[in-house]
This record gives sequence, structure tokens and C-alpha cells, in this order.
Amino acid sequence: MREDFKNKVDRYVAALKSAGKEDIPAIRTEFANWYHALSDVEKDELQPFWQEIKDRARQKIAEIKEALNELQQLQDVKIVVEGAEYDLHEWITISEYSRIHHLKVSRVQNWISRGVVPRGKVLAIPQLNNMKLIKNEIYAKA
Repeated sequence: MREDFKNKVDRYVAALKSAGKEDIPAIRTEFANWYHALSDVEKDELQPFWQEIKDRARQKIAEIKEALNELQQLQDVKIVVEGAEYDLHEWITISEYSRIHHLKVSRVQNWISRGVVPRGKVLAIPQLNNMKLIKNEIYAKA
């Protein structure tokens, strides 16, 4: 690509990166006007450059899609205990519950023992040494 074309494109990209939202349309219009004023021969000279841009964009889009897919899989975290499936976004450890709700662990354990936290809202996991998870809801002393 000709050096003057490369400089123009570099200035355009730099201007877009540093521009405020309100300035971007004017910058794009100025660049589009410059591009449309080029001869067909000059536009042909730029084709490899545009193809490279498209290829890089497609690669980045593929990477973003892959990352989004991985994030979705992380969000779909479930545990199966005695045949029942539990969404781990709703169930947390007692210590985590205590931290989030600014309570002492002993108070939450006491609530569990006395039934303030209903039995169905506590999950003991035998495979993890009977570690208890609590459904992340607000419980209050009756």
C-alpha cells in the first residue's frame, strides 16, 4: 500500500480512538469522502488492506464468540445431589452467606438448627463431607 494511503488510514484510526462519541460521525464522513474521491485504480490498491482488516475482524469476532460461550458455560454451574439438580448461583456456603448478609456464622448455624432457615433451604452434600449450602435468600428470626 502506498505510504500516503497508509498515513491517511493510520491518522483515521488514531482519530477514531481518541475521539469523543459526538465526533466519530464527522471523522467517518471525512474519511468516506476521501475514499470515494479516489480513482478506481487507487481503490484497487487498497483492496488487500481492506481484506486484511476484514480477516482480522472476523478473527476477533470468533475469539469474542468463543469467550462468550465459555462465560455462558461458567454461568451454567449446577450440582446434582441425590438426584436433584441445584443451580450454584442460588446456593452458597454458610460462611459466604454470613459475609454477604453481615451476620456471624454462628448466628446462621443457629438459625438452621432452630428452623428459622427452612429445611428445604439448606443442602448438605455428602460427597463433600456434608458441607452445607444455604439458599441465598433473606431469613429473619420469627
